[in-house]
Parts: sequence; structure tokens; C-alpha cells
Amino acid sequence: MQTAKQAILARMKGEKADFIPEFYSVVKEIVYPGERFIDLKNFDPYGTGPDAWGVMWTNQGPNPAVDGNTVAKDFRLFEDITEWKEKVKFPKFSKFVLRMIFKGMMKGMAVDRKEHVVSCLMLSGAFERMNQMIGFENALCAFYEEPEATKEFLNAMCEYKLKCIELAHKVLKPDVIHMHDDWGTNDNMFFSPEIWREFIKPLEKRYADKIHELGMIYMHHSCGYITQIIPDLVEIGVDCINPMMVKNDIDGIMEQYGDKITVMGGVDSQTMEILATPEDTKRIVCEAMDKYVNKGRYLPFIIPIRQETFGMYMEAVNEYGRQIEVK
Repeated sequence: MQTAKQAILARMKGEKADFIPEFYSVVKEIVYPGERFIDLKNFDPYGTGPDAWGVMWTNQGPNPAVDGNTVAKDFRLFEDITEWKEKVKFPKFSKFVLRMIFKGMMKGMAVDRKEHVVSCLMLSGAFERMNQMIGFENALCAFYEEPEATKEFLNAMCEYKLKCIELAHKVLKPDVIHMHDDWGTNDNMFFSPEIWREFIKPLEKRYADKIHELGMIYMHHSCGYITQIIPDLVEIGVDCINPMMVKNDIDGIMEQYGDKITVMGGVDSQTMEILATPEDTKRIVCEAMDKYVNKGRYLPFIIPIRQETFGMYMEAVNEYGRQIEVK
């Protein structure tokens, strides 16, 4: 019988797993420093204050790991993407500082490399960082009003992230690089698939190539509806995609690409949060797992909203994941 770590790595790689592990019970997400409020004394990626870029963050609730945090209301680092060369200062972390930060996070999260999958979470992808700096409306308009400046900024962000990936590999040696860049609302993408393919897809290909060159797994996070670009993510070599909310055409995705990319999600977390009972949570989790586990590379996954329902969800997956037959 595989360990939980072996089972989840197998599922991420498209290999046979003996059972279905629960992601958060096995994967330790070590946040690459600088993308949220940073305090080098406490290694706290969830505090309220400025990040290493100068963007101000504020928490959404008492437990930011669950409640989340967001850019402070009405904050702008600058207004126009054409100003980026003068306004953007790329953070620099030495190997020594990175090693100390990662060591502190690993200790604080009680990471055991024999038991846990170590993932380096790189928040604020190129589009997210752009809208965090100049505001969401300005960022969306920039694709149309200043396409060349936008491409220059995005490419510069890509170069920075590639260096971060290399440093994380050298200093942390993670199993997984978890890139983070939201591209969708609940019902559709923020921008057209054509815009994504022109501006963002080339960056994602470079990330995938670098991560695989270094022998790691590429997991990408994007909330929302992104069904239109799943073929592109498969093409460029993304290994796993989450959270794959139920508004996506998960049946179609599993039918066409279930053997090519690990789909993490498929759990109706919105209904689960509304009903908020152990019985309903277990039913929703089991229905998703029954539907998708044997259709391809699938893992149940949600973005937690409340601590109570999150605990119910984890318990349900851990229990049913050991019961369901994995073919």
C-alpha cells in the first residue's frame, strides 16, 4: 500500500494510486516570500501591510489562511501600465535569506519530507500582479489600450518568476511548484481566450518547461471558469489544475483530457458551504469522487471558506478516499 505522499504524487503524475488522498492533509504549501505582507522576523505570509513590491494588503477575516486577504481598498501603486519600468521594483532575496525563510516556514508547519509533499506556492502570477499594482479595471483595459507595454511587463514578470523557480529548486527542493494566477469569474474568463493565448500562454509554456527541466511537478491555480483554455494547458504541459469549480465542463474535460492533466476540484463547494452539515458535505464529496475518480487523473479539491466546513470536507475525503475502488 502506498503512503499518502506516494499516492498523491502518483495521481499528480497520472500514475496508479492505491487510494485517493486528501490534498491538504498531505501537501505542505511553502509560500515563496514577498507576494503578500512580509515580516522577515515572523515569516508571516498572511499579515496586513505591504508586500515586497509595495502593494498594501488587508485581511478578510480573523483566519487569513482560510478567510483570505486582498489588496487594500482603493490602493494603486501606479495608474498606467506604461509607467511600469519606472514604478516596479523587483524584489531580491539572497539564497541565505530564502533558506532562513523557508526553514522557518517548514518548522512552523511541521513538515516531514517522508510524509508530506512539499509544494512551493508562488502567489500573484503575472496578470494578478498587474491588477494588484494598477487596479483590476486598468489591468483589463491595458490589454487593448497598451498591448506592447503590457507584454513587456508580463514578460518581465515571467523572467522574475523563472528566477524564483530556480531559487526555490536550489534552496527548498520542493516536489511541486504551485503557480497562482486567477483567470476566471464564476461563469466565464476575465478576458477572451484569444487574449489569454496571446499574452499569457507563452509565459505558462516557459514556466512548464523550466519546472519540468528541474524535475518538479507543475500545478497551476486559477479560480473560476476556464474550460476554454484547458486544451492549451494540456498542450503546454501543465500537470495539475485547481480548483476546477463545478461551473466548468468537468465531464467534457475528463472525457477528453482526463489522461493528460490532473483535474483537482469537481466538488460543489458553494452548495456545501450553504448546507454546512457533515451529512451533506459527505454526500457532496462522495458524489464527486464517484463521478470522476475513475475517469482519469482526478483529485477532490476545494478552496476553503470556513474552518468548520473545511474540517468536514477533509474528514469526508480522508474517509471515502480509503473506501472507493481506484481502478
